[in-house]
Amino acid sequence: MNPHAEYVSPGHPDRLADAIAEGIVTAALRDRPDSLVGVEVAVHRDAVFIDGRIASGARPLDIEQIVRSVYRNAGYGGFWIPDPDRLRISADLCEEELPAEEADIRPFSDDQNIVTGYACRNAHHLPAAHWTAWELGKALHGALRSDAVLWGTFGPDFKLLVSLETDPASGRVAWKQLVFSVLHIPKLQSESQHRLLVPLLQRLLKRLEERGLDGVFRTFDPRKLLLNGAGEFAVGGPEGDNGLSGKKLVIDHYGPGIPIGGGALSGKDPHKVDKCGAFRARQLALELVRAGADEAQVTLGWAPGGDAPFLVEAVTSRGGVRIQVPRAELPDPDWFAIRRIVGDLELTAQDWQAAVLDGYFVNPDRPWER
Repeated sequence: MNPHAEYVSPGHPDRLADAIAEGIVTAALRDRPDSLVGVEVAVHRDAVFIDGRIASGARPLDIEQIVRSVYRNAGYGGFWIPDPDRLRISADLCEEELPAEEADIRPFSDDQNIVTGYACRNAHHLPAAHWTAWELGKALHGALRSDAVLWGTFGPDFKLLVSLETDPASGRVAWKQLVFSVLHIPKLQSESQHRLLVPLLQRLLKRLEERGLDGVFRTFDPRKLLLNGAGEFAVGGPEGDNGLSGKKLVIDHYGPGIPIGGGALSGKDPHKVDKCGAFRARQLALELVRAGADEAQVTLGWAPGGDAPFLVEAVTSRGGVRIQVPRAELPDPDWFAIRRIVGDLELTAQDWQAAVLDGYFVNPDRPWER
């Protein structure tokens, strides 16, 4: 299992684009549950560009409100630019009411795709580094936003790279390195950055250890922290780099040690098989681990026009031995049908913007994680 993983904050340019795309999906589904959505988003400086197709209800979506709220909720405005109220928002969208003939075929795949689901035997059923990166990153964002001193010093754009060693017998982890790049006010010396952030990191890591990740706090040493290794990071967010939806596929799935199969999750309605299939594959992998496997990897493959995958494979690991699960021991084809997946997992009722920011496979309250 790969001991390394990354996280990007809600203020990272790529994540801004993802959150906008998933905000559009959520709004369309609230208007009409069988909405067809396929959009991409690009951000740079104060410009936001959206393209693709939205086939939903009769009324157009309030795209501008979605975009501005994403920037505002990430922490932009005031000192941290761009100002959400002054964004230049451009769209080239095929936006229309969903035609009746397309509504009828929503339960059938409109593309070919391969998806992968994964789970392992630990408290969170995810690679330890991947779970640590996500939970530490989310906690950092919340802690920075809630502290007036820290938020006046550090901005909404940051990245983490977690590198851990894991004892295969006990599951205990030990730090190799934590790489943390965070936007900050100009001319902030490295010593001041460490003085403000190291105690915060230690508090947050202690909470993670209390939640079941043995060693993540006790083995942390500030000397293993590389903070803003490239020097001053005073120009960030979309002012410092462009962003594009769908780029953080590995972060959104299971980290760099697990194959991810097909395409991105963001910007697509849940009838699309690369989205609904990914959640069903994760659900089955979890069931196999809960039934006794140490690890499970599920692969599903769809052809255009299919209502269920033509490819259903699962490989488990028990005591270091990999086992191909016979197809007869896996669920029947109806369990994998698009209509069934969307209904069982309540996919048209999810807040997809919250899901991409929580981590699609990190929040245990999501229906596919239960």
